[in-house]
Amino acid sequence: MVAASRERPHRCAQAARAQAARANPACKALAGKPPARKPPERTPRDFRSREPRATRSTQPPARPICYNVACMRGETMAKKKRDLLDEIIDIQNDWNALQHTGDDLVSQLTADPADEVVYNPDDYRERPRANSIYCATGVMRNVNACRRCLDVCPVNAITISGATVRVGDGCLRCGLCVAACPTEVFQIRGNAPLALYDKIARVATAYEQCYVTCTHALDRRPEPNEVLLPCVGIIAPEVWFSLLVEFPNLSVYLPLGICDECETTTGEETYCEAIAAGEEWSGESVGYEVDERDLGREQKRAYKRSQFVSSMTQAGTRLVSRTTPVLAGAQAVANRLKAHSQQITAMQQALDRTVATQGPHARRRVLTRKRRLLMGGLQRYPDLADEMRLEFPMVDAERCTMCGDCEKACTVHALQIDDLGRVHIEQPYCVCCGACAAVCAEDAIRMSARTCEELVVPDEEAEKRARQRARASKARAKSKQTLQKGLDMLEGLADD
Repeated sequence: MVAASRERPHRCAQAARAQAARANPACKALAGKPPARKPPERTPRDFRSREPRATRSTQPPARPICYNVACMRGETMAKKKRDLLDEIIDIQNDWNALQHTGDDLVSQLTADPADEVVYNPDDYRERPRANSIYCATGVMRNVNACRRCLDVCPVNAITISGATVRVGDGCLRCGLCVAACPTEVFQIRGNAPLALYDKIARVATAYEQCYVTCTHALDRRPEPNEVLLPCVGIIAPEVWFSLLVEFPNLSVYLPLGICDECETTTGEETYCEAIAAGEEWSGESVGYEVDERDLGREQKRAYKRSQFVSSMTQAGTRLVSRTTPVLAGAQAVANRLKAHSQQITAMQQALDRTVATQGPHARRRVLTRKRRLLMGGLQRYPDLADEMRLEFPMVDAERCTMCGDCEKACTVHALQIDDLGRVHIEQPYCVCCGACAAVCAEDAIRMSARTCEELVVPDEEAEKRARQRARASKARAKSKQTLQKGLDMLEGLADD
């Protein structure tokens, strides 16, 4: 996430400038004008704290640019040529709004206050459940094996006694331990990594801008394009990466100073580090909004067109699509999420065929949900693996005494020692927790940053299709050459 004071020269946060922006979506009136006031001393955090990539331009913009979401949307729509279908969709929306005006007024007058749904932040919070089997600290009875959950919990509600991990009654239900634990000891049904991806992807597919916020930032029920979480820090870096490679329209909405007032004291640092990692791996940026007036609510043009066309084509055969046309657009979103899930499943099956059948721990290896999302993104964009660096364990064979502590500490069974005393580490399954290095008494294991080419699993089906296309292309070229040779012969006979 880019700080407003460094790359965003000014914002349309003030009411007068917002009104001018709405009057002129292209923001031409704002071009070249200095900001009306200096930004506050406490500006939004610069999430991209690491060095930028060489491919990413660091030059300042040629002129001041307005980063208000409504302005960007208007500028984008101005570039897109409207056609008859857009006009029909606007007429339909206006007619529906006029048709239901009376119904909305009657419902408001006759509504029972007791039946009104009241916003309750506790509805979006859930106490995590702990599975002690995968805790390296519990398995090794060594608190130094891994302390990530203990360090991130703002109220010290997590205790590890022997091999048992407990979440105490003082838990704030913020979910930071879920994102911090590399072996996924803590589980929350509604906000698990895959569930978070699906929840955010649904909104990002349908709307021009998707806003991720927390229960402390809102005092109302979320809008359709807002994803409300107990804390933004519940989103792990792997989830941010898998979202950013697919959806460039993600933003975080947190008013200035809101984290200073929150009892989840470690939340701000956690989500800053997670977003910074996701941005560095993907090369994309997360937007940041601090003023609720700047939040856009517009659906994507492609989504509205798909929704309208699908409902019209099915109106004669399916009554549900005619009475509820929004289901047509929702079906397109569901199909996209289903395709993503199928791709991750196919990737895991290919990984099992190539790696997981080797060694005595093959059947016990665990591919965590966060690692599935990370590898799924790399499967679609393998070039990013050359830029991505993670810390994997490196073994010094001269120091290793084959005591087996490192193998015992690896609860996902990515590390194994064969009969010859050689240590094997499977990068796709390694979660980079560092527990093996922490428990090694001989300091034979150290964590070293390495690229992630091994996380890209070869797609046998895609390679097979590529070979078939290459053969077909070669056959077409040969046929074309033969045909051309025949035509040349005919022309030669005709000349004779």
